Amino acid sequence: NKIRVDANRDVYRKRQAIVEHPYGVIKRQWGFYYIMTKKGINRASADVGLIFTAYNLRRIFNLIGQNELKEFLKELHLSFSKVATHLKLFYSFFSSHIQIIFFSKTQLNWFKSSIFSFK
Repeated sequence: NKIRVDANRDVYRKRQAIVEHPYGVIKRQWGFYYIMTKKGINRASADVGLIFTAYNLRRIFNLIGQNELKEFLKELHLSFSKVATHLKLFYSFFSSHIQIIFFSKTQLNWFKSSIFSFK
């Protein structure tokens, strides 16, 4: 590894600046030197995922601000609710035809649950 680092000093510096910065912040500034749940890879992965989600949210707040993020999320919610409304209308209009022609009972139940899960 030392030979590759010495041969590619510029690439290594760029990697340090871009990739390793979040790890340094999380370890040194936030104090996360170890993973608290050591009862399996899934729990450890959940811990790390939660830490990096917090890091990314904090970064978003610092870059664009809290108010701009709230506005963006409101617009995103409106867009998804419009799509869900159109899908519900589509389903209510074509449900009898879809059931007879295309779907079995099990497939239709899955289709209903997937459409109405957007709230």
